Amino acid sequence: MAYLLLAITPLLWAGNWTIAKELVRRVHPADLVLVRWVLAALVLAPVVYWREGGLPRPRGREWLAVALCGLTGMAGYNTLQYIAQQQTTNINGTLIYTASPALTFLLAVPLLGERVTGRRAVGAALSLAGTAWILSGGSLAVLRAWRFNPGDLLMVAASASWAVYTVVTRVATRRLSPLGLTLYAAAAGAVMTAAVRGWDLVARAGAWSLSLRDTWAVLYIGVVSSAVAYLFWNEGVRRIGAGPASIFANLLPVYTAALSISLLGERLTTAHVVGGLAVLVGVYLVAAPGGPASPAPVRPAAPAARHRAGDR
Repeated sequence: MAYLLLAITPLLWAGNWTIAKELVRRVHPADLVLVRWVLAALVLAPVVYWREGGLPRPRGREWLAVALCGLTGMAGYNTLQYIAQQQTTNINGTLIYTASPALTFLLAVPLLGERVTGRRAVGAALSLAGTAWILSGGSLAVLRAWRFNPGDLLMVAASASWAVYTVVTRVATRRLSPLGLTLYAAAAGAVMTAAVRGWDLVARAGAWSLSLRDTWAVLYIGVVSSAVAYLFWNEGVRRIGAGPASIFANLLPVYTAALSISLLGERLTTAHVVGGLAVLVGVYLVAAPGGPASPAPVRPAAPAARHRAGDR
């Protein structure tokens, strides 16, 4: 059962990418982010209360960690992801996102004292090289000229935001549970997005972009691909452990490619295959058992064995 839950979860996240691709063509990304995390928080709150016998209470600097998680993992990551989807393909986006464990490792070395080994250094380099190959479309000329798709660069920024989030969760979950942290981060992300979007609506005399026809799509993104997917992931991790579970996160680009090709008409290229394989092999070298576990996430809070909340 645990393996089934872990195999289904990336499919639910891939559904978010597929549905959001159509929505962000006419919907303001911040509106989608706001509703997503409000819905996720509403679903997660009673679950946290039931599982933990009440809502955990962050103390002192833990509130800062919650705020940082909300900013980087929910508000920041998802806003950048949805804007990136307006300018690049889902295949590119998820393959670039899959390299986030390598970025997390690079941050965790100076900030958390992660141990550097030859295998993990090679893995990080291979993941970043694969990402660069995807960014360039497999063209050395593009790499040399630095002429990249703006959407791809935004997805790199989104992955970096996710990496910061993952590092912060390593500190915050020393006392708060992953589930409790995800609830508070979702709420914090919603509040931050509401503040920025509210100011934008007033200052620019704009209009709310979501409508009733978007209800089912928004419910899927906010409830199924966020709250439900995180609960599935969390249960799978609880049953088989973070290390083995993290490998399932790499199904995200596979599922997304299948959905995007069949439903959105996207095209798989040689650059995707070569770069994607390099990224996935690099992620395995960085995150696979055999050394200290790499920081990872439902994401709530790639691999994100502990916290995959925002992905999705």
